[in-house]
Amino acid sequence: MTYAQDITRHFKGDWHGSYGSFPAPGHSKDDRGVTVKDVPDGDVLFNSFNGGDWREIKDECRRLGLLPRRERANDNCNGPRETGHYEYADGDGTVLYRTVRVEQAGQRKKFKAQRPDGRGGWINGIGDVNRVPYRLPEIKAAIGKAALKDEPLPTIYLVEGERKADTLAAWGLTATAVAFGCKGWRKAYADVLAGCTVVILPDNDDEGSTFAERAGADLEAAGCRVVRVDLPGLPPKGDIVDWTGSASELQALVSAAMADNSEAALLPALDLAALAQTRAHAKEFAIEKIAPLGEVTKFTGPGSAGKSLLGQQFATAAAAGIGSCLGLAVKPCSAIYITCEDDAEQLHWRQQHICDSLGVDMASLAGVLRLASLRGILGNELATFGPDSILKPTAAYHRLVATIRADGAKLVFLDNVSHLFTGNENDRGEVTRFVNLLNKLAGETGAAVLLLGHTNKAGDTYSGSTAWLNAVRSQVWINHIMDDEGNIADPDMRVLTVGKANYTAKGEAVRFRWHQWAFVLEGDLPPDTRAQISEIIKAGGENDAFLACLRARTEQGDGREVGPSPGPSYAPTQFEGMPQAKGYKKAAFKRAMDRLYEIGKIRSETIRDRKAGRDKTIIAEVVEDVHNASHNPRTTPSHNPAQPAAQPRTTHSHISKDIPGAASGSAAPSMEGQEND
Repeated sequence: MTYAQDITRHFKGDWHGSYGSFPAPGHSKDDRGVTVKDVPDGDVLFNSFNGGDWREIKDECRRLGLLPRRERANDNCNGPRETGHYEYADGDGTVLYRTVRVEQAGQRKKFKAQRPDGRGGWINGIGDVNRVPYRLPEIKAAIGKAALKDEPLPTIYLVEGERKADTLAAWGLTATAVAFGCKGWRKAYADVLAGCTVVILPDNDDEGSTFAERAGADLEAAGCRVVRVDLPGLPPKGDIVDWTGSASELQALVSAAMADNSEAALLPALDLAALAQTRAHAKEFAIEKIAPLGEVTKFTGPGSAGKSLLGQQFATAAAAGIGSCLGLAVKPCSAIYITCEDDAEQLHWRQQHICDSLGVDMASLAGVLRLASLRGILGNELATFGPDSILKPTAAYHRLVATIRADGAKLVFLDNVSHLFTGNENDRGEVTRFVNLLNKLAGETGAAVLLLGHTNKAGDTYSGSTAWLNAVRSQVWINHIMDDEGNIADPDMRVLTVGKANYTAKGEAVRFRWHQWAFVLEGDLPPDTRAQISEIIKAGGENDAFLACLRARTEQGDGREVGPSPGPSYAPTQFEGMPQAKGYKKAAFKRAMDRLYEIGKIRSETIRDRKAGRDKTIIAEVVEDVHNASHNPRTTPSHNPAQPAAQPRTTHSHISKDIPGAASGSAAPSMEGQEND
């Protein structure tokens, strides 16, 4: 037990790890106006914040035997005395520097700064140590607690000196101060308090007023609600330490000041009398049903579904002023598409084919369509999060705002969220703050902002916290069209679905097809192309059913193989009626077998029928394996009928290569092959 702990316990105070606080003489038992801590050389340091004389308190402790009965050499001398030490710590509690108050009878008190020397001592001067507000750990804890509970951010009291902040803290208030009074204020301190209510208690002098005005302006710019309270009855140059009021009286003054400042404090209200004279208008959309102006829309989809392509295509339609895209009305306006994943060459490739599909001259888009690749550029995150999840907009965010304003853009695609949001996608608070930052951007610029993101592997239409949906007013997703068994029915078809809609109806928005490196409505294709695609879809279904039946028979082992020639084991005859046949008949399986042979998806193999004592020819699925690519598929003798079948996969039929976008042998090219989900 140390001297400071003994003293704290004797006066029925509270111990705070490195210092104690207890009632000042003559105050109530709940008061904590005196602090005590141990200092080197076996001495203790007292601070009294309620007007008491620390020397008298120290003498009382000596009389009670709580301190040795001795006098320090400087207790009664007329020379300068160190009467306070105030440590400044970072958000984790690590002491960065301290200020020392020096007093001498008949002279104005002075302060000096010191920093740790790394050996338990101090070096005069702050040096290049990062400056922070006083009592920063307590401020961070209060803000973090409020954010965790989704409560309003706390009220922080701001004063000019550390002793005054300690007085307020002893009253149970969250308080801060800056070293060296008004001259010590820095604009960066306002960012730490962003969003909080800040009560400024200026000293009763010109310097105090200057401090309140300067700090108040910076705090308001940081989004704080600022309340100035001039304490009544202060002597000239007086402050909270000289004030004779209590904590409850102070809080009453603050409440009154907030009420007097109610116009600034209350939320803005609509002028209903004025609005009654005009008719209300429905929400405007940059893209019909999908992207409301002045709002953030979460645009999601699995990898390779085509989010990036569709985003760039919508941006092109808006900039070209063609009025619609995929049957949805698109507002003619300047547009921006920003990608962090594709390089400039890929943007050019997509843009060329989009322009060809839409019938737009690419050169005509100069000045109204901004395509920007940030791939490989560091620092793309729009905000950072401190140790207590406090959001701070970055230079990239301010650059984005400036770009939108300069272009006058009303449609903005941000591709994608994993590069722009560096917080925890499962942290509700961090997600909400980030989306609110984008809501602020959308509201101030009037643009429809579409934030592209992935779905998750569990099948949800978003990845991470539900706050991704709750914080936006609109959400859409793109996906392939699935059959009843969850397989892709037609690899080139897509559906865009409205998942959350505060300003329109929910549900499917539009179906469309990948064709010649762009998305098109099937009804917009020439009749002969539509007919060919219809045949392709039909053929694809037959192919898939044939392969599903072949895999099922292969898994059944010896004696269950099927062959390519008419007879007892003829594949089309054997497959008809199987559960995997999906109702297809013998003729359909004959067509599928011919196609699959032609495109190399199946092959004939010769194996030995041990029971019959002769060789027989069977059909085997070609498993794509680079190690076997050089083998002759018709003479490979090592076929094992019992080997596991390949995993089911979607297969295109063999069709004319004159129909790009419905090509044989492979699905529509993936523009998002690097996506993780």
